[in-house]
Amino acid sequence: MKSCLTLLTFLVPILYLVGQETPTPPEGMVYVPAGEFIMGSTYGDPDEKPQQIASTKAFFIDKYEVSNAEFAKYDPTFKFPPEKKNNAVIVTWSKANAYAQWAGKRLPSEKEWEKAARGIDGRVFPWGNTYDNTYVVWDQKKTRGTSIAKPASPYGCYDMAGSVWEWTSDWYKPYPGNTVPMEQYGETYKVMRGGSNFNNHSFIRTSQRYYVLPEKIHVYPVGIRCVKDID
Repeated sequence: MKSCLTLLTFLVPILYLVGQETPTPPEGMVYVPAGEFIMGSTYGDPDEKPQQIASTKAFFIDKYEVSNAEFAKYDPTFKFPPEKKNNAVIVTWSKANAYAQWAGKRLPSEKEWEKAARGIDGRVFPWGNTYDNTYVVWDQKKTRGTSIAKPASPYGCYDMAGSVWEWTSDWYKPYPGNTVPMEQYGETYKVMRGGSNFNNHSFIRTSQRYYVLPEKIHVYPVGIRCVKDID
């Protein structure tokens, strides 16, 4: 961890001296600059290790999770409760991927999701390193930035801790350098991130990974947050 932080002391000035060149995000999205960040954990689950310096290109990401009303524009047959602003859930990976393409976007990679949630400093939660029960989205009716005392991530994304799980584009595979075998690794399970409103605090850490069969998610409240490439 110390080595990661040492490297990032040199990165911080570079990453934040690009304000005048920051592109304007599309409506409902925020900008995440290119560069390196701390990914993974030194103390979390085996699949979060080793902690590493990872990098991404610049990208836009949805400020909020996709709502029922937004998903219904793509799929008019989608059934949901009356609360149109609530997050669209119980959406299979293929449907989430199709929605993202229809919207001119795509699902985020694990790297992109984690960077958007924690910034570059390796924080444990989107708001910092100290768990605060009042910052977690326990009630899906209080999402899209409207709940009390709920801070955004370093780049301005809301509801990345609790609320609903979010699909990523990646298969569940070990990180480079990981030596702990798991039979689930491979191209059978997709990774979802962020935890949900029925998980404990260990599941809402920014480095937490969870795997699920992409077309069988009836027991998981999985939703969608899209990204968009910058031309």
